[in-house]
Amino acid sequence: MHSEAQQESDDEWAARVTRAVRSGSREALAEIYDRCAEEVVASVERATRRDESFALDCLQEMLMRLAAHPPTVDSHAALMAWMRVAALNVARNMIVSEQRRRRREGAVVSAPDRGAGYEGRESLDAILRQLDEDERTLVRLRHVEGMRIKAIAQAIGATPQAIESTIRRAIGRLRQGGAS
Repeated sequence: MHSEAQQESDDEWAARVTRAVRSGSREALAEIYDRCAEEVVASVERATRRDESFALDCLQEMLMRLAAHPPTVDSHAALMAWMRVAALNVARNMIVSEQRRRRREGAVVSAPDRGAGYEGRESLDAILRQLDEDERTLVRLRHVEGMRIKAIAQAIGATPQAIESTIRRAIGRLRQGGAS
């Protein structure tokens, strides 16, 4: 049994795990998730008035940013502040992306003749159903969610070139009027 003097303070913990993340430790990243995720999710839910699913998506992206570019902090409060700000920035970007997508969908639906097989009432989802599941997911992540090619590649474990090529081919087929 350890005495209180031997136990690590919150500030010491924050400094240790961020140093470890900078050194590439996945265990330290998991430790940050275990200790801080609930608070970050609650913060995003309160600030955006969105559901838990949205907040968890923001948390995921924030953790990817943390892993890629960990902050240098010396206190638990500083780490939590960085995480909350990063997650809220992600949330803002996702909301802006969603608003842009809605505007684009409205423009697509109300646009005049767009070529072979296009009907004005056809929704973006109906168009995307022409693609197979993997292509649809990649196109949605890139053009609807606004994720970068590199982030998508890291998330699914593929090369950026493979992701870019698949998306380009899928969109090319859609432009030609179908996924045939």
